[in-house]
Amino acid sequence: MSDATADRLAKMVETYFRGVDTRDMKLILSVLGEDCRFTVESHGDTVTGHDGIRAMFEHIWESPGSVRHHDFVHTVDRRAGRIASQFQVTYEFADGRIVHKSNCNVFALNGETFGRVQVYMAGDNRLKIPPAG
Repeated sequence: MSDATADRLAKMVETYFRGVDTRDMKLILSVLGEDCRFTVESHGDTVTGHDGIRAMFEHIWESPGSVRHHDFVHTVDRRAGRIASQFQVTYEFADGRIVHKSNCNVFALNGETFGRVQVYMAGDNRLKIPPAG
């Protein structure tokens, strides 16, 4: 994997988080494969595919407030086509509370998009899977 590909992976990760921060589902899904497996490893939650990922984010976005992912440190495994991204998260809740977290995600390529996202987050799980039904 070339340096250009490593740079592309970092840009894909930051595109994903820009979509999360701006609530832009099209941007999020632009870097995730149709069958992407999305796992919140630290809390045992998993969704698969664009429909499951879309439902998860729409459920999260029902809550007022905002989130910002920033201060990224990317580590690329060129042979495996993976990137681990450590970052800070700032949540601003509707009641005025501000919460800071330090998280890490691992993204794995499958072709031209990410086929797997593994989330490791401190504290409460903000990526709750919507209830069935």
